[in-house]
Amino acid sequence: MFETDFEKYTFIATDSIVIETGRGLTTKYGRQGLRTLYRIQFSTAISLSHHSDVFFTADKLLKSFFEAEGLSTEVCH
Repeated sequence: MFETDFEKYTFIATDSIVIETGRGLTTKYGRQGLRTLYRIQFSTAISLSHHSDVFFTADKLLKSFFEAEGLSTEVCH
């Protein structure tokens, strides 16, 4: 399904700011279950928070982290 929906996605390059933000998020949320790939998604969302109204995730734990940082989030199924 990803290949058929490919055009619907916006791809964002991972840069040093995203990596550094992710390190801080791991320190803050690592004991609560934040893992490496989620921290990249999470820190990218934070970097885009001024350009997006809502972020979608299929993971309830990640949603809780987004909400803790004040990001509007919806769970997609």
